[in-house]
Amino acid sequence: MMLSRVADSLYWMSRYLERAEHTARLLDVQLHIALDVAPHTATVGWFCLLNSLRFEMPAEVAADAGAVTRALAFDPHNAGSIVACVGQARENARQIREQIPSEMWEEINNLYLAVREMSIDRLWQSGPHAFFHSVQRGAQLVAGLSDSAMNHGEGWQFIRLGRYLERAIALAWLLDSHFGIKGADALVEATPSDFVSWAGLLRMATAYESYCRVHTVELQPRRILDFLLLNVEFPHAVHFCARQVDKAITGIAGWTGTSRTAQGHRLAGRLNADLAYDTIDEVLANDLDKCLNKVVTTLAAVHDAVYNQYIGYTVGAVLQGELAGAQ
Repeated sequence: MMLSRVADSLYWMSRYLERAEHTARLLDVQLHIALDVAPHTATVGWFCLLNSLRFEMPAEVAADAGAVTRALAFDPHNAGSIVACVGQARENARQIREQIPSEMWEEINNLYLAVREMSIDRLWQSGPHAFFHSVQRGAQLVAGLSDSAMNHGEGWQFIRLGRYLERAIALAWLLDSHFGIKGADALVEATPSDFVSWAGLLRMATAYESYCRVHTVELQPRRILDFLLLNVEFPHAVHFCARQVDKAITGIAGWTGTSRTAQGHRLAGRLNADLAYDTIDEVLANDLDKCLNKVVTTLAAVHDAVYNQYIGYTVGAVLQGELAGAQ
């Protein structure tokens, strides 16, 4: 059985890289959108972005592209900033270098050095989009190396668990923020003036081209919600992520010989089943906000349950489990 500190580092390394990639993509897309829309629409977009990341800023600077970018990309005191997340990912990787391929460590370290050398002034001088793309590509490369260069054993399952749990929560917050700000108008027939906003939401989830292949370029809010929430084939849909979380926990249980009826496994399986059998009509009839809140709270409970069982367990709990198994 893997040491709990190793599982902890692999899990958080993966979560922090996913968080950095997500933040970089949101900033990149919003900076593009702000060039194409009226100032008021851009302001709403910045508030929506901050809300989706659950990051609060004073109202007078929340619409300032420079202030928001500085806080979310380079503020070391903001635990959710790109520089902080990449730094934490590197620190976790450093502690378990012997458990990951050398290529993974090299890419994480390269990403860390590139992010640390950048500043807000250099960002505007060199162009923000190249930098944000490099952060996304760096995180994606590490994820690809974990899938192609690691043994798909217990450690890899913790990496997969961290990646998809983090992604599912981020997507649920993104949908909640975007549809919540638009309120009752969010699901009415889209107008041409809404195209940039809806296309931006899809791009924030790397879903624009995939959505268009399924539904054509006609951007309808109801279809967008269905695609990003309930699609089981698209890697940045909530249901797909929930399914991967369930599979990862199943894999961990198999490698560790633990019970598949444990709290984390039951919670993940139930969430996956709910999303599999829900329809978009049922979701909307039962209140979208409640559905998304349930996703987040359930995944938070999954995190707690997995942590208690595999990482933060006590010696007494282990002995109690062994005695129960022997009876």
